[in-house]
This record gives sequence, structure tokens and C-alpha cells, in this order.
Amino acid sequence: MKSFPYFTGLILFAAAAAIIWWALAGAEHRADWLRLEAPRCALSGQPFPLRVHLAPLAESGILRADLHWGETRDTPMRYLASGSPKAVGKEGGTVDFEIPVPPREGMRFVMGVIYIGPTGSWSDHKLEANTELIPVVSDPTAPKQTGLEPLRIQPSGDALASHPPPAYAPRFLTGLLLLTAMMAAWVAGPSAKAANGRPGPETRWWQTLIVLLALACLWEVFGLDSSMGNRARALARAGDFYYPRAVIQRVVISVAVAAIVLLFPFIWRAHSSHRVVLVSFALYLAISAVNLVSLHAIDKLVDLSWHGVSLIQALKLACAAMTLQGVCRMRRVE
Repeated sequence: MKSFPYFTGLILFAAAAAIIWWALAGAEHRADWLRLEAPRCALSGQPFPLRVHLAPLAESGILRADLHWGETRDTPMRYLASGSPKAVGKEGGTVDFEIPVPPREGMRFVMGVIYIGPTGSWSDHKLEANTELIPVVSDPTAPKQTGLEPLRIQPSGDALASHPPPAYAPRFLTGLLLLTAMMAAWVAGPSAKAANGRPGPETRWWQTLIVLLALACLWEVFGLDSSMGNRARALARAGDFYYPRAVIQRVVISVAVAAIVLLFPFIWRAHSSHRVVLVSFALYLAISAVNLVSLHAIDKLVDLSWHGVSLIQALKLACAAMTLQGVCRMRRVE
């Protein structure tokens, strides 16, 4: 019977993570105005058939389909070729393209770029969508492909975004607040030991808090989230697995947020003087983890800034200030 609460907690954790996963997936922009069909791969030197199923549109226009190519999944894609523009009406319908695939040195992938506008020019397009990356096969003896299968559409704008480095002043202030909190905890921590000569539970709590605050201070002062994130992205690009990163990012974010949500009942059971520190520092850890994995849907909010201070920096600064306030309150109570 004692294992039942743990089993229940595991179920709640899995349910919370699944809900967060679903919310993150829903936050991505989806091109619901079209469906695509194409072969599983493109043959170099042969036309690439692409079938576009259009939903009813707000206005008629000219539909275009281009191919861009790249050497790896994570290098910037370059223009390759275009299909003939097609006029489409408000009712939508099905449109077929045949786009040439001229040989290019080192070409391994192509990506379809489909867009519609009043003139067919990219400069005034109204809707656009990018396909998943399609492998290119260089085999002059391969027969022309005719079988079409559903083609996944990747979220619009899910490109390799470059994020500006965090401003130094709010990062340094956050580290300073965490350092002050660590020193306050160091001075206030009890030194009493249990009967067996080892540190008691309250002493171990203060020691753990001091170590975590010290690590968080170093994390902020040296900007380790930015440097580690850049290094991880560089390694991922070198290993050619940066493109499918969204799955890993959603897993990390779902697990981190679900863990924080499930920690709140345990935090509420803690001593009242400890709750502010536990809540604020747990939020700081969750924000840092979410910021580190840098999911595209989250980045849209993270990159919001006011007078050079990003949203993520403001949230971490607030958590650091609340943590210091909580430690000072614990000193008075202890």
C-alpha cells in the first residue's frame, strides 16, 4: 500500500508532461491552408512531382512552388529551382507541380517552399509553408518516380534563429542577488549535529541550499546558459541532428515543467519559512532549463524585451530577488 502514492505521483507526472507536450505542439504555427503529397526522395536530374491540396482561400491568387537545397539538415538552404506558377481561385482545389532538380555538388536534401500571393512574387505573398527536408538520390539509372505520399509541413519560421547574447547588467545583478542569498544562508545556517555526530536534517538542508545558490550564482555571472547553449547547438549542427531537435526540446520542457508542478504540493507541506525559497528557486531552475533548450515556440516569448532586458532575464531576476527575500525570512525564523 505504501507504493500507491508513488504510483499515483508517477501517473500525475506523466499526465502533466503529456498536457504540456500537447500545449507546446499546439503553440507551433501550422499551415492549415494546404496539404502536400510527394515522393519519399528527389532524384537528381529528374523532375520532382509535388501535389498541393488547397483548402478554401480568402482570395484567389498565384500559387508558386520552389525547391531549396542544402548539404546537411542544418546548413542554410539555397534556391534551386521553381515550378510553373499556377492560378488558383477562392475554392482551393488540387494543383500539381513538376519542379526540376538540377545536380549540385554536395546536394543531399531539398526543401519545398510553397507560397501564394496576388502576383506570385515572394515580396507580396500572403501565405507560405515549408516542407520537411527531402533526401536527394543521385542515380542516373533510377526510374522516374510517380508514387506520391503525404509530406510533412514544418512550422513556418522554424529556422536556425540566432539569439542576441543576454544583457550583462541584469545577468550580473541576478548573480549578485544569488550570491547575497548564498552568503546569508551561510551565516544563518545551523551547525547543530544529530546524536550520531553527523549533520542533522536541518543542517543538510542549509548546506544543500548554499551549494545550489553558489552554482546558480556562477551560472549567471559567467553566462553559462548562453555559452552552453551555443556549444550544444554547434555540436548538434556538426553531428547533423540539429534539425529534429524539437522532440528533445519538448521532452526536456515537458519534464521540467511537470516536475515543478508536482513539486508544489510537497513545497506546501514544508515549513512555512521555507516555502518562498523553495518556490522561487524551483521557478528559477525551471526557467533556466526551458531557456537552455531554446524551443522555437518558447523563443518567441523569451526574445521579448524592454529597454534591452529580455523577458527571461526579468523573470530570473525576480526569482533571485524572491529567493533572497525568502532566505532573509528564514534567518529571522531560525
